[in-house]
Amino acid sequence: MMKALFYFISLIPKRFIVVLIDTYIYLKIYKFFNSYKVTKVNLKIAYPDLNIDNIEQLTKLSIRESLISVYETFYTWGRNHITTCSKIFKVKNNFLLKSKYKEGKGLIAVSIHNRSVDMLLKWINSQITTVSLYKRVKNIHLDRFVKRNREHNGALCYETSMLGVRNLLKALNNKKAVCFVADQVPKRGMGEYLNFYGRDAYSTTLVQSLAVKTKAIVMYLYINSTPANFLSISIECCNESIYDDSKHKLLLNNDIERIINKRPIDYSWEYKRFRRSPEPNLDPYKNI
Repeated sequence: MMKALFYFISLIPKRFIVVLIDTYIYLKIYKFFNSYKVTKVNLKIAYPDLNIDNIEQLTKLSIRESLISVYETFYTWGRNHITTCSKIFKVKNNFLLKSKYKEGKGLIAVSIHNRSVDMLLKWINSQITTVSLYKRVKNIHLDRFVKRNREHNGALCYETSMLGVRNLLKALNNKKAVCFVADQVPKRGMGEYLNFYGRDAYSTTLVQSLAVKTKAIVMYLYINSTPANFLSISIECCNESIYDDSKHKLLLNNDIERIINKRPIDYSWEYKRFRRSPEPNLDPYKNI
C-alpha cells in the first residue's frame, strides 16, 4: 500500500511539483510555518555577517529546496534503485567509493542532510552493501516501510541506539561498509559539545571513535543541486587527521561546515541543530 502511494506521487512530473512550490514561495505562505522561523534562526547563527535581506533570501531559497527534496524522497520510496539512480545527473569521483571499499579496510560513509538522504542511500546501496543507522519514524507502518526501503541490495539498517552502534562496530571489524548521517543532535551520552558555526553544539563523536578503533577509511558523500535542478553526488576522502586523537573531534564539524558552505540552500536548516545548548547559552528557538 505504501509503495503504491509513493509510486503514484512519483508519477507527478518534478517540473510540475517545482511550479507548485514556487507558487507557494511567491505567495509567502511558508512564513506562517515554524520551519521558516527555525531556518532563519539557524542561518543567522551560521552567517552572522549577512544582512537581514540576505538572510531572508537564503531562508526562502533553502525552504524551496527542502520542499523539492521531500518530493525526491517520495520519488525514491516509490521507485526501484535503477529509476532512482537515473535521476542523479553526475557523480564526482565515482571511482572512489568502490575502489576504497575493495581495499578491505572497512569503510565509514558519512553524509549530512543535504537534499534527500534516502535518495543518496539508495544510490550507495546500489554500489556496495552497507550497514546504517536510522531514527525511528513515529508511524509504525511508515517506519517499517522506510526501514525495508533502506535495506535494498542486502543492506542492513538499525535504529540509532547502543545496540545499533555495536552492530556498526561489528560490521567495521568485519571490514564492511557503514553509513549514517552525522549532523543530527545525538542522544544524550552519545556525543560532546563541539564548535559548529562558532557555537557549542551537541555533536556526534561516533565517526571519530569508530575511525580510531577500526582504522576504517572515512569518506564523505553528499548530494547537491544546480540552478537547473540537476542533482549530483560528491565523494571525498576524509583527512587523515580523523585518526589523530588531538585533532579528530573538531575535524568532522569543520568538514560539515565546509560541505554546507558550498551550496547553503541545499542544506536542511529547518532542523533545530542548536537546541541542546550548554549553560549559560540560551535555547535560540525558545521564543519562536
